[in-house]
Amino acid sequence: MLLQIYFKVSEENGQAFEEMFRDVYVPAMQLQEGYLGSRLLRLFPKEIHEEINARPTEFSYQMNLVFDTEENRRKWAASDAHQVAFPKAKELAGDVQWRGFDIAAED
Repeated sequence: MLLQIYFKVSEENGQAFEEMFRDVYVPAMQLQEGYLGSRLLRLFPKEIHEEINARPTEFSYQMNLVFDTEENRRKWAASDAHQVAFPKAKELAGDVQWRGFDIAAED
């Protein structure tokens, strides 16, 4: 399964957010049962976003978290490590939203 989490992070907090993901979030997730991997995506700069006619969004970062099952992702969300990591992400973001997906196909 894939969980996409969208974060509205100011330019001033961008570097700190990326460091938090690398130094706090990833090490905490790597200890979790069923964790398969993650990515932190940063939105293209405004000029490139406009050049490619991308749809406007208020979110500047997206985390893609992959677990083997939704059950194991929920265990991560209920873990003590998550109770430390997620608030650190939220405090650097103005808004947070998420969506969950079953993986239907891969290459």
